[in-house]
Amino acid sequence: MSTPWSAQLRGRRVRDTEPEKNLRSAVHALGLRFRLHRKVAPRCTADFVLPRYSVAVFVDGCFWHGCPSHGTRHFRGPNASCWESKITANMERRQEHRSGERRRMDRCAHLGV
Repeated sequence: MSTPWSAQLRGRRVRDTEPEKNLRSAVHALGLRFRLHRKVAPRCTADFVLPRYSVAVFVDGCFWHGCPSHGTRHFRGPNASCWESKITANMERRQEHRSGERRRMDRCAHLGV
């Protein structure tokens, strides 16, 4: 069921968010080169990878990763349970991927914004 609230949630960016673009600009200004949205483990895509240094960078937004300080903890509307389960699944998948990322890359950086 589509509601104004679900439209707002659907409209949140998954890739190329402002914090991610700002970080990439700063990294590029330092002379480092990177590749965007590379898979580092099954069902695990880094926001960008510094291949020369074997570093995967993840910019974790508060909303999508259930930040206890800034993320939405209670959803409203008829699709509330759907969104709650999605965010919970994201949080669980992130924990599972931490071990898989380490096997593929020397270093992984998770930055919460």
